[in-house]
Amino acid sequence: MRFGNRIAAVAALVPRGAKVADIGTDHAYLAIELIEVRGAEKVVATDKNEGPCAAARRTLSAAGLLDRVPVRCGDGLVPISLGEVDTICIAGMGGGLIASILTAGASVLADVSRLVLQPMNDASALRRWIYENGWHIAEESLVTEDGRLYEIIAAEPGVEKTPETWLLTLGPMLWKERPLLFARHAEAQMERLRRILRGMEKSETARESEAYRNIEAELREIERHCEGGKENVS
Repeated sequence: MRFGNRIAAVAALVPRGAKVADIGTDHAYLAIELIEVRGAEKVVATDKNEGPCAAARRTLSAAGLLDRVPVRCGDGLVPISLGEVDTICIAGMGGGLIASILTAGASVLADVSRLVLQPMNDASALRRWIYENGWHIAEESLVTEDGRLYEIIAAEPGVEKTPETWLLTLGPMLWKERPLLFARHAEAQMERLRRILRGMEKSETARESEAYRNIEAELREIERHCEGGKENVS
């Protein structure tokens, strides 16, 4: 069973043979990918609501994996015990929500060696949370599915200096490695910032605000690094 580029890209950043918690599992597609493709030693699938938990059990049953992947209903990391897993995956949620789940489940993270996160938005804020909470980004990747570009972030324990804002937006490891989709990613981030500024320009108060100045400065930095030498993002 294969479930698309996004699920495969998230699973690819999970170490082989890991013990994994798939938080917000929905239909358990990632859990199945981890077992069948990444050879995970253990996967616990969780979701906040009973509906997705029931859907996950049906999918796992169809795949013949219901006896290998327990499905637990509960909020965030609550269903996971300390020391039970070494890797946490959270995919398909907003970056702010992912950060709040990690903050609330800080005690569970004490024995976790890798976070694999796929935010639907606010990736910059999530990256900042990582660096400000005793983690750092070890790997990042980009993938497209159905015309949409997704960012996947893998973090590991260890304190490092928080990158500058523009680098949090682009992704420090994406900037370093320049994967195939990086130019498209960088342009999308610049256009997103330009769109925000255009919206703020409709209000004199917003246009004169510190927030406007900060976004404008961030856009200039990204343009300087990327557009100043387009070969840098090709």
